[in-house]
Amino acid sequence: MRWKGSIVDQGRILRRFPPRNATKAEVLVLDRAGRRLALKTYAERPFLVRQLLGRLLIGRESAVYRAAGEVPGLARFVGRLGPYALATEWIEARPLATFSAGQVPSACFDRLDRILESLHRRGIALGDLHHRDVLIDDRGQVFVVDLALGFVDGAGWRRRVFSWLCEHDRIAAARLRARFLGGDERAAIESAGGAAARRFALGRRLKRALDRLR
Repeated sequence: MRWKGSIVDQGRILRRFPPRNATKAEVLVLDRAGRRLALKTYAERPFLVRQLLGRLLIGRESAVYRAAGEVPGLARFVGRLGPYALATEWIEARPLATFSAGQVPSACFDRLDRILESLHRRGIALGDLHHRDVLIDDRGQVFVVDLALGFVDGAGWRRRVFSWLCEHDRIAAARLRARFLGGDERAAIESAGGAAARRFALGRRLKRALDRLR
């Protein structure tokens, strides 16, 4: 394997999670000296995906993790391992996507809201919160993983984009709450106000278009 020297030698592979398509990263669970890590890697993706998309997204996501620092509920960032991979701590938990409506207590969504508030205070917006990136463990603790589309606050235009993406995060969380607690998702979106709801809808359309291209 191309990345054997820099990654596999650092730990024993316990599990593999194959990518959903050729443009997505593979996730490996590594045991390194008794510590379990989640390794996100583009190393085995096609050449152009690896060199263009992989380098860009891994570099960008690593920068967002470093800017976020240690936020309760955010997977702990371990580091970037070469040009195509990064590692976080492995969290033994189930994605929200694997639960059915009515199986998740409302307290979990309260915890998710607090994680988002902490990230926003640190100047980090997720920008693409969805049910595959919210994890819930056996104790009902909530974690957020995947900062691939995260955004760091800044001056000028960055401040406006950051504000919009924080708004998007809050609407996405309200929508998840409604979906899994039996509420009205449309009402959850519209509760943010007309302009915010329209921006959220536009963002969703752009994301679907991007997914079709990928």
